[in-house]
Amino acid sequence: MNSIQRRLALVCIVVLLSLLSLTGLILERTYRNSVVAGVQQELQPVIYALMGVAQERQGSLQFSNNLSQPRLQQPDSGLYALVTLGSQGRDEEGWRSPSLDMADPALAEQIGRFALQANTELAQRLVFASSTGAANLYCLSNRVDWDGLLEPTVAFVLCADQAPYRQSMTQFRYELIAGFGALALSLSLMLLIVLRWGLRPLRHIRQQLLQLEQGDRQSLDAVQPQELTPLVESLNQYIAHQSALRNRHRQSLDDLSHSLKTPLSVLRLGVAETHPDLALLQEQVARMQNIVDHQLSRVARIAQAEAASEQPWVSIDGVIRQLLRALAVAYPSHQFDYLAGIDWQLRIHEDDLLDMLGNVMENACKYGNGQLQVSLRGGVGQSEASKAAVQIGIEDNGPGIASDLMEAVLRRGVRLDSREAGQGIGLAMVSELLEIYDGDMSFAASSLGGAKVILGFQQARPTPVSVTN
Repeated sequence: MNSIQRRLALVCIVVLLSLLSLTGLILERTYRNSVVAGVQQELQPVIYALMGVAQERQGSLQFSNNLSQPRLQQPDSGLYALVTLGSQGRDEEGWRSPSLDMADPALAEQIGRFALQANTELAQRLVFASSTGAANLYCLSNRVDWDGLLEPTVAFVLCADQAPYRQSMTQFRYELIAGFGALALSLSLMLLIVLRWGLRPLRHIRQQLLQLEQGDRQSLDAVQPQELTPLVESLNQYIAHQSALRNRHRQSLDDLSHSLKTPLSVLRLGVAETHPDLALLQEQVARMQNIVDHQLSRVARIAQAEAASEQPWVSIDGVIRQLLRALAVAYPSHQFDYLAGIDWQLRIHEDDLLDMLGNVMENACKYGNGQLQVSLRGGVGQSEASKAAVQIGIEDNGPGIASDLMEAVLRRGVRLDSREAGQGIGLAMVSELLEIYDGDMSFAASSLGGAKVILGFQQARPTPVSVTN
């Protein structure tokens, strides 16, 4: 089952039905227990009334025919009374109600057995239990000690047919099933409606993705629930990144075709001549080779930029401290200051970050007057999904860089100071690496009196704080 909506609906309906079934069982059992308890409370006043009409005469009990409960005088009324005398197995029948006289003998025998069993349980005066046999009965026995009788222990037994009560329980069970069934169906339909409404933004995003595949739109709508906002922004960034890469590839191909037009025309015309100028043809071939090499290097840089988004997060603080330790060994007389704030991370290959910072920091050591200062500063974006920007400042106390020469130092082979060994490609390489990782480099006057090189990165984040127990 690959549908989230179907999974959630199935789980919710199963849980809902389980809870409703459990609730129904608890209610049905509670009602059944209350009915049985009500039977006992219903029979107990009848026993007391029966005890009230009993009179002691010459060592025995006499009962008036004017009973307060008419059902005891009616045949098949479902209510039967029996009075026994004696205890410990010597029970004698003292009186039975007219309804019991007119009942089936098997029923009278069943009630007699219950009376005998109840009377032998001397620890209890009041016994209420079910009796099965000729009929299903609820029986209540109340044993008392009656002064003046030859057998002072008297047991009053009253039994009621279970059929009306069981019919009430069955009716309640059917009504409970019908009510809970309708409730389960209603709640299930409401649950499906709520799930469909709640998952509507996901269906909306899916529809927009299909439109993106068909070329009917260029990005996803920004209006989404708060939980989906980071996902939509990440998808839009990825779409914009892929679109930019396609445009760069297309521009590279356009530039290549445009640059090759003139040399190809010269070659085509030169070959058509009777005495072609071989030097000119070789010159055009060399020019075409240079054009192809240049465009291939541009494509390679585009591929590097595409792979930059797949690099792991690297700690800037760790790389800076590693370089400072190495420079402290190479330049023991220099003073190194590191203005460290909170640590930041870059999505970059660690070797590329080492090359960029290493070149700039080594230049500061070469052309400074013995003092180097590194600072790390960053600021969080406006929203949680936006990238943070971080700047790495490298300052020295040397002569600095003139404002009209700042662009020149970024070109390969250009060196402002010939006193130090080198080829003049350090800052140019740094600039090319920064372009791959969507970074930038700027220059400013240092507070130390020399130059300050600032490397800025957009795809940065503060180092997550690890929590240990």
